[in-house]
This record gives sequence, C-alpha cells and structure tokens, in this order.
Amino acid sequence: MRSLKGWVKIFVIVYGVAASFFHLYTSGYGTFEPRTQRGLHLLLLLPIIYLLFPATKKSPKDRPSFFDGIASILCFLGPLYIVTEAERLNFRMVGMDEVRTIEVILGSLLVILVVEACRRALSKWMAITIAFFLVYLASAPYWPGLLKFKGYSFPRMVEVLFLAGDEGIFGFLTGISSNILYIYILFAAFMLSAGVGNFLIDFAVCAAGWARGGPAKIAVISSALYGTVSGSTVANVYATGSFTIPLMKKGGFAPKQAAAIEAIAGTGGQVMPPIMGAGAFIMSEVTGIPYFKIIQAAAIPAILYYLALFFVVHFISIKQSMRSISKTDRPSILPMLRHAYYFLPFILVVTLLGYGYSPAKSAFYVVLIIFALSFLDRKTWMTPKKLIDTLSQAAINAAIIATALAGSGMVVGILTRTGAALAFGSVLLSASLNNLLLAMILVFLVVSVLGTGIPTTPSYIIAVTVGASALGRFDVALLSAHLFVFYYAVLSDLTPPDAITAFAAANLAGSEMMSTGVEAFKLGIAGFLIPFAFVFQPALLLQGTFFQILKASGLTALGVICLAASLVGHIWSPLDSLQRLLFASAAVLLAFPTLGMEFIGIGLALGCFSWARLRK
Repeated sequence: MRSLKGWVKIFVIVYGVAASFFHLYTSGYGTFEPRTQRGLHLLLLLPIIYLLFPATKKSPKDRPSFFDGIASILCFLGPLYIVTEAERLNFRMVGMDEVRTIEVILGSLLVILVVEACRRALSKWMAITIAFFLVYLASAPYWPGLLKFKGYSFPRMVEVLFLAGDEGIFGFLTGISSNILYIYILFAAFMLSAGVGNFLIDFAVCAAGWARGGPAKIAVISSALYGTVSGSTVANVYATGSFTIPLMKKGGFAPKQAAAIEAIAGTGGQVMPPIMGAGAFIMSEVTGIPYFKIIQAAAIPAILYYLALFFVVHFISIKQSMRSISKTDRPSILPMLRHAYYFLPFILVVTLLGYGYSPAKSAFYVVLIIFALSFLDRKTWMTPKKLIDTLSQAAINAAIIATALAGSGMVVGILTRTGAALAFGSVLLSASLNNLLLAMILVFLVVSVLGTGIPTTPSYIIAVTVGASALGRFDVALLSAHLFVFYYAVLSDLTPPDAITAFAAANLAGSEMMSTGVEAFKLGIAGFLIPFAFVFQPALLLQGTFFQILKASGLTALGVICLAASLVGHIWSPLDSLQRLLFASAAVLLAFPTLGMEFIGIGLALGCFSWARLRK
C-alpha cells in the first residue's frame, strides 16, 4: 500500500472520513433504497483502491500514477450512474428491456476495474478466479455436458454483472458490505483505537503467563480474544504475533514452531464469536438464519478449535521442557483490572443482538459507547486526530472488503444465471457415490483449492454456492452445511502452497515460509476435525437437548485432545508409533460417534492415557 503525501493524502483522508460518517449515519438512522445505498457505498470506496494500491512494484509508492487517477474517476462514475438512474433501473426488466450504450460502456469498464482492484488489494488468485468465471460466462455455449448454457449477448452479459438487482457488482453481497460490514469494521477500528487490543494481550499474559509454555498459551488466548475484534486472520497475526512470537522464541520455541502456533491461533479468530469476520454476516443473509443464532451455534466449535491448539501447545511444552514466564515479566493484575470495562462492548453487542436489535443497529450503539469509554483513561482519549485516523483507516479496510464482495457478486451471478452452481453440485454428488463422508471430504478439498490465495469471505461465497447444495442433498442441516464450508474457507489460510496467514507469521518469526506453512497445517490438523464432528453431531451447534449438547461437547473435546497427543507424539513421556495411531483412532471414534462406537473411543482414549502414564 502506498504512503501518500501532500494533497492526495489529505484528499484520501477526507474522502475516507466522509465514507465512514455516511455509513455510521445509515447504520443508525436507516439506509437508502438498495440500489442507491449500494451505489453510494462503492462510489465512496472503490476509488480509494486505485489511489492507495500500486499496479506493480515499479509504480510510484508515494502518489498515484496518471492512469490510477483515471481509474479512480471511472470507479466513481460507474456507481454514480447507478445512483442517479436508480429509480428507472428499479422498474426495468432484466433480460427484456434494452441495455443502453452508456450502460454497456460503463458496465464493461467497471467489471474490468473491479477485477484489477481485486488483483491489487487482495491477490492475483482472486482476480484469476473472477476472470475464469467471466470467460466461462462468455463461452458457456461451448462447454460440454451439465456446464453447457445457451449463453448471452455481450450487452446482456454486462446487464447481469452491472445492472441486475440482487446479483453482480451491485448485488446482495455489496448490500451486506454497505448495510452491515462497514459498521462492524468501524466497531473494530474504534475498539483498537481505544486500547482494547493491548488490554486483551495483557489479559492473556495474566491468564496464561504462569503456565508451562506460557508464551505459546498467551498466543492462543490473545489471538482468540483479539480475533473477536479484528475479523482478519493476517491482521490478528500481525497484531498479536509481533508480541507473542518473540516471546515464544525467547521461551525456547523454534522460529518455525512459534510462527505456526501464532498462525493457527490467528486463523481461529475468524471462527470466534461474536464478530467472526464478514462471512458470518453473509451466512445470515444467504440462509435467512438470524445472526445471533449463528454466533450461538458457532461458540462450541470455536472453543473446541482453541482447546485443540491449547493442548498441542501444552504437549509440545512438556516435550521440550518449556518454562513459564517469570513473574517480573508479567503485567500486574490490578492495573489491568482497572480497564476491565473493555469487556463491556463485547457484552453489549451480544446483549443487543439477543434482544432483537439488528446487527447494524447493535454495532452503531456500541461504537458510540466505545467512543465514550475511551475518555475513562487519559492515554486512550479519542482525540480529533485519533478519531480522523480511525475513521479513515476503517474506510481503507472497508474498501478492500467491498472490492472482494463486488468481485464475488459477479461470480455468484454467473454461477446462478448459468446454472453452473447446480451442475457443480451434481458433479460432487456423483463423485461422492452417495456417501456423506466422501462428499464432505470432496467439499473440503474444493474449498481448500478455491481458498488458495483468496481471502476467507470470497472463498466462502464461491465455495458455498456449490458445496452447501451438495451437502443439502444428504439432509445436512442448512446451518451445518454453511458452517462446514465457512470453517474450511477460514482454514484454507493455513493450507500450502499459499498459506497467507502462516506466511505472515513466518515473516515476523524470520522462518522459512513454506516449511512454516507445512508446520502450521500439521499442528492445526486437530482443528480440521471439528467441522466433520459438528455435521455428524448437530448438538455441537446447540441443536439438541442439554444432555445431547453436553455429551457431544465432551466426546469431541476428548477427541481433539487425543488427536493433539497423536500429532505431538508426547504426553507425560514420548509416544511410540502404535500409541500415536491408537490416539488418532480414538479421536476419530469420538468425533463420529455412531452405533455406540463412542464407548470404544472413550475406552481406547482412557487406555492410551493410562499406558502413557505408566511409561513415564
């Protein structure tokens, strides 16, 4: 990202502050009609991408080029046309009314600009993925079998991508970005500016610094807490890892291990309620399930994810004879407790959601409360300069997400309009041989491939269009199917060859990137088990009686601990190959309890722990 100077810097700051105030207002007092709201949203955000993100490494680093300026203007004009023509567009018939020449020109340019913006601000793989689907839309009549489609003329293709109401660039995904995501980005920005991030790290140090392998356990707890605010795996890693990775290296962890642990912990932030990144809000809109019910259902799997990592860290600490952090290096608990009011925003947002407030309205009120709380400590005052920085930085973060969703909207529009989503689902169903477990493995592989180098949100959107329908044919509950895909869209950030979160951690640790990615994938396998578990045990998503929920949680918790022991190869003493295999077998039996196999799993787990204890 560029470090702008002079009048361009001032312009971007003012423009970003205006965008934040606009979305703050619409979150609290109501949005405009959809086309106008979405048009204004992209009008305020897309131009920022071309001003801040250079086209190549050789592009100017302190100012936009001439062509960047032209692109920014065009990014403004396309959405402006949607805003000014909104009333007419709301009454036109897609596929029947004429597509005007100006609409073909502006729409074509905006499609190209969105793809390029995705390449600059997100990744080249995101741009390639969108480009692939654009080529498919143009060549659909020539594809074989189920993927063949009658096709559209060029103006009709532009219409689907530019003018359609609930699809394409200005579709429902951009609506979610405008109506919900922006205010939660502001929520996170205000929390961090008010000092909540530092407080959460201090809290984690107090909570786990005294334990064996304390630095790594601090990474687990602090990333889990910080993830509730940031909603970004890479941001989580940089925010907490800059503190925890040096601490882990000092405590005896190899650089590769320290980076891998922080990467796994940072990745889990996106599955940790109450925020869970952008994907959970999109899940709510797509499924019609209230957001509050989604975060309730996601709570136990998130705890199990971090429980698995905690025990991986614990067993590594025993294996390598790690020590705790000395008392003198831990913050005093009393000064930290003075800032315990920082937990209030988390409590309030969940409470407001529980009382039926909309996600946007809940966040709006909590943002105002955070602003007020910042004045309880002189060091955290939200001064005019800090307020401007917070609002402008939120606009930059929102611009990146808006770009991703605008690009994803085109892909979803193509998949639904051509029937390709159903075709891909049918292919998955045939390849699974009508076996649910095999279908889940195939969906996992598809999501992992689609998620390579692509941020979680677009990865989830593209994959769920195909994967959820395939799982639905096996009578998997709608929420279970969507959470299954969402989890692996998140975990694809740990999957080589483009494990972006692991690579970010490796950069902080000074370790080799690919080997760190492999290490993160290996140590994070216990977390990969959890989505399979909650599909076979819906009680993990709070779908059942209290006893069923307690039983499923206990069995899966024991299962992930067994898998952690198998991965590390050490508990109280080293485990041989047979013991590791038996622990892995117990984990599988406990995660997929059918026909009473859980009793065998419990017996096998207890027997393995007893055997390891006797060999100590």
